[in-house]
Amino acid sequence: MNELVTQTGAILGQATELLKIPAIGGAVTGLFGWLGNVITKKSAKEKLEFIKQNNADEETIKELQGILKYEIEDNKELQGQLEEQIKKIDLLMETAGVKNITKTNTVIVSGTSHITAVDINKSTITINR
Repeated sequence: MNELVTQTGAILGQATELLKIPAIGGAVTGLFGWLGNVITKKSAKEKLEFIKQNNADEETIKELQGILKYEIEDNKELQGQLEEQIKKIDLLMETAGVKNITKTNTVIVSGTSHITAVDINKSTITINR
């Protein structure tokens, strides 16, 4: 079950890019719908909306994963449904030739010993030299 939740988090972390790919977008939308039906807490539904709108950071995704784990923990039927959702997305990604969605951030800094940047997941990266 932990692996299912981890895989779901990885998909949610890439959701914005996956939704742009027509062959995969429908399945990702289906996962969002399924999650919306399974998750009962209002605050968790709000987190899901943040992810849909690409306004979520890594912490939001982790919090949603924790809630999802709690919701499906003792329910084999829901675990099976989630597994099917993930398998569908994985198969579509494989068929479309999408392995991992990645972005590159380039930061050029000169003349400072303290650097702060924001990565693609909106997490702050601090480098002290």
